[in-house]
Amino acid sequence: MANSFRVFKKDLGYFLKNRMLIITFLGVSIVPMLYGGFLIKGNWDPYGKLQNLPVAVVNLDKGAEYQGKAMNVGEDFVKELKENETFDWRFVSEQAAREGMVSNRYYATITIPDNFSENASSLTSDTPQKADIIFESNSFYNFISGQISENATKELRNRLSQNLTEAYSRSMLSQFSELSSGLSRLAAGASDLHDGAVQLKNGAGTLSSKLQELSGGAAKLNASIGQLENGASELNAGLSKLSSSAETLSSGASQLGAASTQLKQGADKLADGSGQLKDGIQSAKSGADDLYAGLQQSAAGSKQLESGLTASAAASNTLADGSAQLAAGLKQLADSNADLAADPAVQKLLAASQAVAAGAKELSKGQQELLTGSRTLNAGQQKLLAGSKQLSAGQSKLLQSASQLATAQDQLRDGLTQMAAKFPAFVSGGKQLGQGAAQLAQGSEKLKSGISQFKAGGASLASGASQLASGAGELATGADKVAAGSKQLADNLASAAEQTASLKADEKTIQMIAEPVTIVANDDRKVRLYANGIAPYFLSMALFAGSLVFTTMFSARRSADEEADGFPLFLSKLLTFGVMSLAQSLILSTVILYVLGLKVQSVPLFYLYTVLTGFTFMFVVQTFVTWLDNPGRFIVLLLMIFQLVSSAGTFPYELLPGWAQAMNPWLPMTYSIRGYRDVISSGDFAHMWSQAGRLAFYVVIFVLLTSLYFALTKKQRDEQQMPVKI
Repeated sequence: MANSFRVFKKDLGYFLKNRMLIITFLGVSIVPMLYGGFLIKGNWDPYGKLQNLPVAVVNLDKGAEYQGKAMNVGEDFVKELKENETFDWRFVSEQAAREGMVSNRYYATITIPDNFSENASSLTSDTPQKADIIFESNSFYNFISGQISENATKELRNRLSQNLTEAYSRSMLSQFSELSSGLSRLAAGASDLHDGAVQLKNGAGTLSSKLQELSGGAAKLNASIGQLENGASELNAGLSKLSSSAETLSSGASQLGAASTQLKQGADKLADGSGQLKDGIQSAKSGADDLYAGLQQSAAGSKQLESGLTASAAASNTLADGSAQLAAGLKQLADSNADLAADPAVQKLLAASQAVAAGAKELSKGQQELLTGSRTLNAGQQKLLAGSKQLSAGQSKLLQSASQLATAQDQLRDGLTQMAAKFPAFVSGGKQLGQGAAQLAQGSEKLKSGISQFKAGGASLASGASQLASGAGELATGADKVAAGSKQLADNLASAAEQTASLKADEKTIQMIAEPVTIVANDDRKVRLYANGIAPYFLSMALFAGSLVFTTMFSARRSADEEADGFPLFLSKLLTFGVMSLAQSLILSTVILYVLGLKVQSVPLFYLYTVLTGFTFMFVVQTFVTWLDNPGRFIVLLLMIFQLVSSAGTFPYELLPGWAQAMNPWLPMTYSIRGYRDVISSGDFAHMWSQAGRLAFYVVIFVLLTSLYFALTKKQRDEQQMPVKI
């Protein structure tokens, strides 16, 4: 066994005697420390210095007017940026920003357009527009800075959108409060309308009953007038005969004298009946005139009711349209944000606005039914008014005829009285009697004509009364519809008012609508420092690079003992490479932990894992260089390049090209990076040990391959030195 370390001892003695080799050894041992230390320190916390990154801000917003108040969202946004220290904000003109981007003085530019406030306040308009902020990154100058500034600007944009949403929500909820108050007043008015419609219905029923009684009385009067007309016709025929038979009358005066007393008595009764008929017709005309005046007032009231309901229907349509627009605005706001649309409070608000729109639509429908009923009522009133007017006209004609009849009766009675008083002279005045009979015949003709007119008036009275009764029935039906519609209207309005009143415009509700979903970050697996996240990649890279540099300074095959070969030479090289790897790992770990101050989950395991990773890379490099020498170093360089791309040290495995993903599980740097992440950040030591096992597997495989090279070269050398048998 001691003979096995003979070559290593000789190489070590040679090394200690050569100062240049010692200096070279020490220089190579700090290569990973220099490589990894500067890379990690240079990328220690770049995101903590974003306040040094100049970003231009251009505010072109001209402001706008919203709900009668001036607003300038761009100016408010600039004020917020001035209090924000995320970047080095430079508030410049559009020209200065353009020149700064071209000359690479600014890494990005944020431009607030001139119509920003106008678009921001257009949510409640017919054509809402998105309020855009123009972001331009100077990725030509530095790609990473462009990505960082873009992500930070998105966060600012989200905060600005939240502020705008809060303003919109506050405005809409205040409108809901006013809408609830208005709906309550409308519900009270609809209730009053219902009470009035019920009273109208009852009054119309009573009016219809009385008018039916009037129609029946008018029919009886018309029948009596027909009998009177027949009597007048017979009287007219008799008087005609009397006039034509004046001479016969003169010759039969004696007989007439006996009957004159009875004729005078009949004339007195006829005069009394005519007076009573005139008084009755006069009373009927006064009643008809009163009925006509009352119906004129009723018709005027119906017209006013129709006008009021027309205005109410227009207001209901306006309310329905406004409620529909409000529901559409809320739905659009929700649709613009998926989180906002999934929130229960927003869904409740949207359902309430849709219920208001439905109630407003029902209100409009009820108002239309009321308007239809009112128009039906007005038509009936017009019919009643027309019938009453006809009735009054007929009564006037009838009264005129009755007056004529009374005059004629008075003349008849006077004539009979004179005849009774002067009957002796009547005999001698037969000729005068003939003339009087002719006059009486003319008066009888007028009486017949007056009775005919009175009959026509009675017929008009009956027809008008019938029309009045029909119109009163329609009035009762319309009033019933008005009562039913107004009751449903009052109930719907009260329900809508109650639903809208349940929406409270407090700050908690407004903030809930503006930000319905909040993300609660779980920082258990968060790497807070960029250096901790990138260190596994840089440490692996540094150790691999240190291993490659070492093979350029020290031979992987030769020894100070020129006769050395086989296992002793292999052991000497293995120990030499192992000592260098150990030195590099310990120096690198110490500087990273105590000079740079990198925080890890376990210091002992960090040292141990760094040593194992150093051994892995060193023995992999040793194998290739031992077998192939300079071509082997080229292969190691290619291997390093492949590992830098395929190990997922910067971008996730899933974002790598297909060929890189295929190489990932076969390369040792993949497992060194995973294990470093466990010991530096996550503290998942079980997973770290599984990665350490894979690295140990690489160590064993490549140490065996290196030993195989020395075993084969010894065999070849022994065969060459073996004497040739003759």
